[in-house]
Amino acid sequence: MANKVGKAVGGSWDLVEHYLTPVRHLFDLPGVTEIEINRFDRIFVEQNGQTKIMAGLAFADEDQVSLLIHQIANALGQAVDKNSHPILDARLHDGTRVCGVLYPVSTHGSSISFRVFPQQQITAEKLITFGSLTPEMLDYLKMAVICRANILVSGGTGSGKTTLLNALSQAIPSADRVLTVEDTRELRISSDNHISLEAPTRRKREDGQEVDLSFLIKTTLRLNPTRIIVGEIRDAKAATAFLHAINTGHTACSTIHANGPEDALTRIQTLVAGQGGLPFDVVKAQVRTNLNLLVHAEKTPNHGRRIVLLTEIQDGRSVHLWRWSYSQARHIREPIASSLYNRLEKYGLEIPN
Repeated sequence: MANKVGKAVGGSWDLVEHYLTPVRHLFDLPGVTEIEINRFDRIFVEQNGQTKIMAGLAFADEDQVSLLIHQIANALGQAVDKNSHPILDARLHDGTRVCGVLYPVSTHGSSISFRVFPQQQITAEKLITFGSLTPEMLDYLKMAVICRANILVSGGTGSGKTTLLNALSQAIPSADRVLTVEDTRELRISSDNHISLEAPTRRKREDGQEVDLSFLIKTTLRLNPTRIIVGEIRDAKAATAFLHAINTGHTACSTIHANGPEDALTRIQTLVAGQGGLPFDVVKAQVRTNLNLLVHAEKTPNHGRRIVLLTEIQDGRSVHLWRWSYSQARHIREPIASSLYNRLEKYGLEIPN
């Protein structure tokens, strides 16, 4: 990882490589997705879905972790300072996400977390082998993507939302023009007709413009998109821009942090209504009219990452089509008919039994 990024940024990465020395080998572990340095002598990794402490592994002292954060920031052209800018939130050139928090904001010593970007994309079929969903669920989701359903993927941190969004994007027809919008680039779109827009903290202002997620979502509407994919809806402005997109005939999908499908709907409704432009009931009606599918993912205690609910919006109500049974450790198809028949027929597709 470090060598690859070092070539991308030149000599500015030399000091980062030096301070990474105690943990550099962790990036090469098969199946590693997270490297978490809680403090200089408390280091954890998530490997193949399981988190474990790396006993005996440590930096020399607290200063070494702090210096690592500073050197990564320097290499990426950012600035951190324990008083005015104590948090580093960035993407390395190989796609790895890094979040560093300096002491004393991180009260037990400076901490840093790396979300390792997989070198090979996880396909939708691979998710079946992991047990994240069934072949029938995948067939249904692929057809929903092809017929341009508006999809919202919900879940907690590390539940696999972005991985699922990436996997579903593989079903997008090659003729479609795809616009992606993210705070930090994680989406991998294979389409040749694709524009990626990114609004990380370090690019918030250019020539007086506030280049945030909502600004970029609005920008996509002027770029003739067939589809808009928003990495994650985090705030009211982004939620409002997303709702405007799907409310004006554009096909869009995104992710959101939520505890379930209904909670995801409520969160978007509350965020948009909080902007003060429309009454809550009007926002609620717009959200539930224009969103078609909700996919809720969780990192389950004993079975890893699973789609635990696959839900349609039918006449303004959340209706579950599939659910994960914790007691039976399997996905169960509910006896509910899909409301996507007309949309699927338009594209010459059939709903799976």
